[in-house]
Amino acid sequence: MNVDLTREDIKSLVKGTSPYYNVFSHPLVMKAGHIFSDQNSSTSWGSLDALTDLELMQLYKICKESWN
Repeated sequence: MNVDLTREDIKSLVKGTSPYYNVFSHPLVMKAGHIFSDQNSSTSWGSLDALTDLELMQLYKICKESWN
């Protein structure tokens, strides 16, 4: 299936997911500024604008696959 996504669409996909603990140290996860708080169980992406479209898609795949 092919889907035409804008940069904002890809960013929304990333914001809608979070990485599993085993990929917190992945360079792309760290570059995106992921923050995890045990107290609130919340995730945050502080540096998505610094990533290219390709890196955003890779980040989404990393997060999605980390839960398998």
